[in-house]
Amino acid sequence: MQSYALQSMRIAAIGAVSSLILCGNALAMTPGGDSLAPYEETGPFNTTTQAGGLSCTIYRPASLQDDHPVILWGNGTGGTPSTYGDGLEHWASWGFVVAAANTSNAGSGEEMLDCLDYLENASYSNQLDFSNVGASGHSQGGGGTIMAARDARITATAPVQPYILGLGHETSSQYQQTAPMLLLSGSDDTLAGPTLNQQPVYLRVDVPVFWATLDGAGHFEPVGDFGDFRGLTTAWWLYQLTGDADAADLFTGPCVVCDLSDWDVESKGL
Repeated sequence: MQSYALQSMRIAAIGAVSSLILCGNALAMTPGGDSLAPYEETGPFNTTTQAGGLSCTIYRPASLQDDHPVILWGNGTGGTPSTYGDGLEHWASWGFVVAAANTSNAGSGEEMLDCLDYLENASYSNQLDFSNVGASGHSQGGGGTIMAARDARITATAPVQPYILGLGHETSSQYQQTAPMLLLSGSDDTLAGPTLNQQPVYLRVDVPVFWATLDGAGHFEPVGDFGDFRGLTTAWWLYQLTGDADAADLFTGPCVVCDLSDWDVESKGL
């Protein structure tokens, strides 16, 4: 369960940006508007980065409280955690402890799970919420996310432009998912195109899935600070790993994202 302190800090962060939402109509929740803007803002926690043994890099709040959810991360081919460092730090600023595998070949998902093992034995493990563990990654790491999510400890996933045509990924893993999934695509992705890589996942997985394709996005959209995937993924983690009702409305019920002009959305089971 989300701690009172973490919940209070989240509310404070939303409050801090609410004045931007109320100032004029620039952030109005209209089709093509900026309903994701609050989640693109830096969260309430100062962050720090540290080694997680030899195999992982940890992005986390500098001062840990209690019940921080965990997110595992897998890099794209040739990438390192620093390739996506600003985005991983952004998640940490919202109270998540992010463990990124120090590998450029995360397609098997094994290195990502090794980072979870590390956190379970870390000196601060009693301040982490292992009942709420996300897994995410880009490209080959997105395929690795699906592989890692066969582990029962994973409670939500967000594969970003996952590549599923090899590089350690096994098609059978798509039928073995048990956690809700945010599946992200870029309409102009020519390396892990939606038709061959994300659409089959959407059709095969037997879990709740929200498939969102960002119009005009190429394969390297998430490099750096996650680009226009930043707000949506942050909201997804708040919804899935902390039970945030406002973030949930982006995906279910009102499904605010469904009405945004720059996103094409399909969902099932939510």
